[in-house]
Amino acid sequence: MAKHQDFILKKIKEHDVTEILLTGHSLAGGVAQVAHLWFTGTMDPSIDPQPNPWKDLKNKVGITVRTMSFEGPMTTVFMRSDDNQLNQKGIDFINKCSANMCTTCYNMDVVPRMYGYLEFGLSAVENALSNITDIEKGIKGSVEKDVVEYFLHSAKAYSIRKSIDGKLKKDVTVAMQFQHLGHIIYYDSSEAKPQVCIDDPNGILNDAEGKTSPLPQFRDITYVPVKTGVVHKLTFDHMYIIFGPGLTLNWQPWFEKKLCE
Repeated sequence: MAKHQDFILKKIKEHDVTEILLTGHSLAGGVAQVAHLWFTGTMDPSIDPQPNPWKDLKNKVGITVRTMSFEGPMTTVFMRSDDNQLNQKGIDFINKCSANMCTTCYNMDVVPRMYGYLEFGLSAVENALSNITDIEKGIKGSVEKDVVEYFLHSAKAYSIRKSIDGKLKKDVTVAMQFQHLGHIIYYDSSEAKPQVCIDDPNGILNDAEGKTSPLPQFRDITYVPVKTGVVHKLTFDHMYIIFGPGLTLNWQPWFEKKLCE
């Protein structure tokens, strides 16, 4: 934004834009969520009292910001303080952002569960580890095994749960504070009816009437192990949502064939 702000503002004014839609898949979906927080805070005088062109634009045209994240990770942490008034201000801001945000999650995709839903990620890694001994031979099997071992080496979590307290305790403490804002649109399968959930481990998200949301909790959906091809399954679930006419991977028939075979 620091580099392209003037250009973006110019185009918004030229085309009489009144709504900004932020979107992206995976990490880009997370970036879209963070950008949503930035836009909302920058245009809110109670958050940022200093004058800026975005606040001016908001006052003139009433511009609205919305975010549609596809399989994006959790990006927001709510940190309580000893100041109850400041805490309430933070909760109000989070709910203001949540009103125009949603994220998709297809089946057992790990990415939307990270970083706050550690149990889900650990279950997936354990499933992958148990699968290594029975993994298919050949290039595909070797690559899958190498991927699992690489992530274990990077995390220094060779024995997973037994070593996590000793080696990753501080990292885990921070990671588990992350959550999604807005709604999570969960697809159990390509045929299943989508389920609308919320991710509210801190009990701070409200519905449109300001009441505690009655929607089911996203973290109540637990990991379901598979017997073979764990990494292939997780990769498929992460990419499936963006297949289809006009979407990112529709022009990549080789990749689509490999994921769907």
